[in-house]
Amino acid sequence: MTKQEIIEKTNAFLVDEYEKDPALLKPEARFREDLDLNSLDYMDLMVTVKREFDIMPAPAEMNLVVTLGDFYDFIEKKLNEPAKANE
Repeated sequence: MTKQEIIEKTNAFLVDEYEKDPALLKPEARFREDLDLNSLDYMDLMVTVKREFDIMPAPAEMNLVVTLGDFYDFIEKKLNEPAKANE
């Protein structure tokens, strides 16, 4: 999946499921301050990531995600990681 596809898919579910204004969905947008996502939204977001990208981020990993750009990069990195032998 390309970075642009990740961005498009992410923005689509943020608009559809989290009712975010598309004009706010910029790489520099901060999850808490600009997009008004709280800790419950973060938990829902992890489930959405599992459904949409078939990856399950650990809560500690999500704590490192501050901006939407960080999120795009995180998804891209996780999708490009080699599969672990024990999974």
